[in-house]
Amino acid sequence: METQTSIIDLIQVQAQKEESLPVLNPEGIAIQQEAVKGDPDFDKLSSLIRMDPTLTSEVLKTANSPFYRGLGDVNTIKDAVIRLGQNEMVNIIMTTVLKQTFSTKIDLIKEYQENLWTHSVSCAFATSWLARHLSMDEMVSQAFIAGLLHDFGKLYLLTALEKLLESDQEGFTPSYQLVDRILTSLHSSMGHELLEKWNIPKQYQDVARDHHEEEFDANNVLLVMTKLANIVCNKLEGDEEEDDDISGIASTREADILGIREIGVAELEVALEDFKSNNLMM
Repeated sequence: METQTSIIDLIQVQAQKEESLPVLNPEGIAIQQEAVKGDPDFDKLSSLIRMDPTLTSEVLKTANSPFYRGLGDVNTIKDAVIRLGQNEMVNIIMTTVLKQTFSTKIDLIKEYQENLWTHSVSCAFATSWLARHLSMDEMVSQAFIAGLLHDFGKLYLLTALEKLLESDQEGFTPSYQLVDRILTSLHSSMGHELLEKWNIPKQYQDVARDHHEEEFDANNVLLVMTKLANIVCNKLEGDEEEDDDISGIASTREADILGIREIGVAELEVALEDFKSNNLMM
């Protein structure tokens, strides 16, 4: 126990170093900060997107995807923005910009990053699905962002771990069990800290900090939706107890607050399975 505690202390110290902060490119920061606003300026976003070749390609590819077949080809960002609409544009922007922060040459870290990204995108989809299901159309974009960012404290910790492994610090050879423990015990507080440093709005910081809390603000609908989405995603990923079935999820406080019954949980699970099978935004 003492060895594990000392390693956790080591991780916390390393995480405070600037080199451990997951880095967004300058264009990505500007695009992200505009996208997370309650009423983003899409003329400004269009200009920013044109400066990012990867994002430009992704936006045009989506606007010309089979889903929009029959509407004619789109060749400009302005036309793509009009076709896709605010919710879809925010989804594309946030996934494309943030995916760029998931980069490492260390196999151990890469494995965890890949699992984290898959979970984050799935939870983003699930949270936005809940917003639509509950006819909270004005919250769909916010729900997607909250779901996408809720576990980013793990990315922060993985970056700190990566720096320690690169430094060849004597005696630092973490097992999967230890990495799991570090991520589980620290990611909520570190997620709040990361989003604060990234200047992400407070509502998303609060979700990152509180999404595992048993006592939480029932009036914070964004938090409640993210918590429920996280529970469902964890179940489908095999991270929950075997007896945590549809009826068990439907009886949680989160489901009760949102008025989600067994049929709603089942529909969400089916939608998530379809989403994953189609590899949407992965």
